[in-house]
Amino acid sequence: MWEETYVDANLKFKEKRLSPNIISLKERIDPFFIIFIIIISILILIFSLKFRIFHLWADFLQSTSLLKMATYPLLISATIVVAGLLFRTIFWLRYKPLTVKPGERVDWPFVSVIMPALNEEELIRASVDSIFAIDYPQDNFEVICINDGSTDSTLANMLKARQKYSDRLKIINFPKNLGKRKAIYAGLKKSKGEIIVSVDTDSRIEKEAIKNLVLPLIKDKNTGAVAGRVEVLNSKHNFLTRMLSIRYSISFNFGRAYQSVYGAVFCCPGALTAYRKSILKKFIHEWVNQKFLNTPCTYGEDRALTTQVLKLGYMTRFQSNAVVHTKVPSTFCQMNRMYLRWTRSYLRESILFARFMFTNYRTKHRFLPIYDFFFLNLLHPFHIFSLILITYSFLLHPLFILRHLAFLVIASFFVSLYYLRTNKSFVFLYGIPYGIITAFCLWWIVPYAALTMKNRSWMTR
Repeated sequence: MWEETYVDANLKFKEKRLSPNIISLKERIDPFFIIFIIIISILILIFSLKFRIFHLWADFLQSTSLLKMATYPLLISATIVVAGLLFRTIFWLRYKPLTVKPGERVDWPFVSVIMPALNEEELIRASVDSIFAIDYPQDNFEVICINDGSTDSTLANMLKARQKYSDRLKIINFPKNLGKRKAIYAGLKKSKGEIIVSVDTDSRIEKEAIKNLVLPLIKDKNTGAVAGRVEVLNSKHNFLTRMLSIRYSISFNFGRAYQSVYGAVFCCPGALTAYRKSILKKFIHEWVNQKFLNTPCTYGEDRALTTQVLKLGYMTRFQSNAVVHTKVPSTFCQMNRMYLRWTRSYLRESILFARFMFTNYRTKHRFLPIYDFFFLNLLHPFHIFSLILITYSFLLHPLFILRHLAFLVIASFFVSLYYLRTNKSFVFLYGIPYGIITAFCLWWIVPYAALTMKNRSWMTR
C-alpha cells in the first residue's frame, strides 16, 4: 500500500511539472481564489444570521452574570483569531518557493544526508534508494545512516544498501538505543558536507527535493535552515490517514509558507530539512545535551534545532517544491500519541523562544514572529474556552448544539480551502471531519502536555 501510495503521489507531483504554463496559470487563479474565499466567508455570515447563531449566542451570554463576564474575553479572543487568520492569509498569498531559472548556473555545495533509524526494517532500503535517485551531482553528496540500537533487521538492511552504494553510504551503529539527538550528533561529526540535510528513514524524497531545499541557503547567506514539504506516504491507507494528509498539507503549504515570507518558520521538520553546518557547530553541544525542567529532552529535536537557528539571528525558510513523503499514524491512539509528543516540544520551545523574541536577536522581521507567536498560543485557550461554553449551552439548550455543529462544518470547509489552492482535488473535503474531530476530541492534548512536560517517552516506538 505504501509503495503504491508513494508512486501515485510522485506521479501526481511530476504531472504538475509537465507544462511550463502551470505556474503562470496558478498565478492567474489566485485572484479567483481570493474571491472564492470572500464568497464563502459571506455565506458563513449569511448562514449564521439565517439560523440566528449570533442572536442565540448573545441571548445565551446575557442569561447569567457569570456568562456576561465571559462575553468580553470571548469577543476579544474571537477578534484576534479572525485578525490572525487574515494576517496569515495575506502573507501566505505572497509566498513563492525559490527555483532555478532557465539557463541559471548553480554551484551546488557538498551535502551530507543524515538518516537516524530505529526499527525501520520495512522502509529503510526504499528511503535510502530514494536519496541516491535524486537529481543532484552524484559526487557532491553522501548519505550517513545511523542505526540507533534497532532490535529488528534495520542494520542488516543498511549493510545490504552499502553493498549497493559502496563508500557513498556510511553506517554508524549504536549497540543500544541512545536517542535521535545523539544519532544526529554522531552523523554530524562524521559528515563532510557544508550543508547538512536530515531525512527520516520512514520517508522518501522526490528527485528534485535536495536541489530545491538547498537553494535558499545558496542564494541568501542569512538563511540558516530550510524546511521541506512533508506529504503523507500512506494517505490511502484508511479514513484517518486521508484526514491527516489534509492536516499535513495545510500545516506546510499554508502554515510554514506564510512564516517563510518573513523568515521565521518555527519548526523545520526532521523528515526533510537543510542546515548550514557552520551554524549547527555553534550550538550542537548545547542542543544534544538539552535539558528542560532539569530533565533531558528526548523528543522535539527538529523544533529545538529551529529555535537555536532563530536565536542566532538567522532566517528559517520553507520550500514547497522540496517534497518528502512520510508514514503517518493509521490509528486514533497513535495519532494522539504523536500529537502529544509534538505539543510537549511545542510548549517547551515556545517558552524558550519567548525568552529572546523581544531582544535584538536579528536585524529585521522581529515584529511579525512575535505577532504570530501570540496568535498561535491564543488558539489553545480560545479553543478550550469556547468548548466549555458550547458544552454549557448544550446543557441549557440541547438543540443549540446542532446549529453549532452546522457552523463548525462550514468553518472546517472554509479552512480546508487552503488545501484546495495547492491541490486541486476533492480530497480537501476530508478536512471537514478532521476539523470536527479536532474541536471535540483533541482539546485535552495541550493541557495534558503542559502537565506532563517531564515525560521523556517517545510513545510511538
